[in-house]
Amino acid sequence: MNALQKTLAIIAFLALASQAVRHAYRLWLEPRGSALDKYDQPLKDEIARAASLEELLGRYDKVRKEADEKRKELAKQDTKNRDYARERETEPFKSELSLSEAITDWEKKSAEVRELRFYWLVGLVFFILGLFAYRKVSRWFGLTLLITAFSEFIYWTSPTVFGSGSREFDRLLANKLAFTVVSLILLLAVIWLNRIFVDKTEAS
Repeated sequence: MNALQKTLAIIAFLALASQAVRHAYRLWLEPRGSALDKYDQPLKDEIARAASLEELLGRYDKVRKEADEKRKELAKQDTKNRDYARERETEPFKSELSLSEAITDWEKKSAEVRELRFYWLVGLVFFILGLFAYRKVSRWFGLTLLITAFSEFIYWTSPTVFGSGSREFDRLLANKLAFTVVSLILLLAVIWLNRIFVDKTEAS
C-alpha cells in the first residue's frame, strides 16, 4: 500500500505543481499583445478595461442600436447586389460582434469561477472525510476518499484553454492559482501526516 500511496502522491504533486506554474505564467508573464492589435485596439482596450458585465452590456446596447439602424438602411437596398459577408466586417457590425463575443466569454468565465469554488469545496469535504477514515475507520477507504478529493482539486483547477484579455478571465486564473496552491499545501499535509515517504527501516 505504501508504494501505491507514494506513486499517487508523486502524480498529484506533479499535476498540481505544473498547473500552478502555468496559471502564474498566464496571469503575470504571458504576452497578450499582437502586431495586429493596432487595427482594432480602441475596441479591444475598451473590452479589456471593462470592470463588470454591466459595463460591457452598456457598450453593447449602444452599438446594437447603431447596428439595428444600419440594418434598416441596408434592408432598403437591392438584396441581389448586397455582400452580407463584407457587411459584417464593417462598422458597427464588427464592434457589435466583438462586444457580443466578449459578453459571452465573460458569462462563461463567471460560471467557471462558480463551478471551481463549488466543486473544490466538495473536494475539501472528501478530503476531511478521507483523513478521518484513514485514521479511524480503514486506510483503504480513507485513501479512496483522498483520491476522490484530489481528483476534484486537480480537475477543477486544471488550466483554462480558451479566453484572455478580460478582467473576468484574470479573476478565473487568480482563483485557479489560489486553489491550486492550497491543494498543494493540503497534499503536502497528507504526505507528512500519513508519513508516506518515511523509510520504514529508518523509522524503526
